[in-house]
Amino acid sequence: MRPLIIITMTLAVLVAPSSAWAKTRSAFGIILQRCMVNENASHTQTNGVNVVYYDRHETPASEVDFLVKYRGKTYTLTDRGTFTHMAQINHNLTNALVGEVWQGAEPELCIPGRVKFATGQVLQ
Repeated sequence: MRPLIIITMTLAVLVAPSSAWAKTRSAFGIILQRCMVNENASHTQTNGVNVVYYDRHETPASEVDFLVKYRGKTYTLTDRGTFTHMAQINHNLTNALVGEVWQGAEPELCIPGRVKFATGQVLQ
């Protein structure tokens, strides 16, 4: 029994999110692993965000909106496509949060705000 407890505690420490991404949260069956603000080539302005996530639902998602707060402003970035059950999605989204003053890769907040499924069902 004791080795099982030690193994469980060790795994919990290893899979715990790093403090750099503490304000990134999962919601609506979207498991968000990473959300980073991208910078432009001159390193002075933002260029959207990079999100890495999984869709936990059996039904494929067709659209996922992410609410990102950066420098006190909230942006909605939309990812469209076919996101199947537990496939890793790693996309750069540039439909918002472009051209703002660059102040680091970590947003104040990043969460899924809405999910639309191939069936038309919406969670928000």
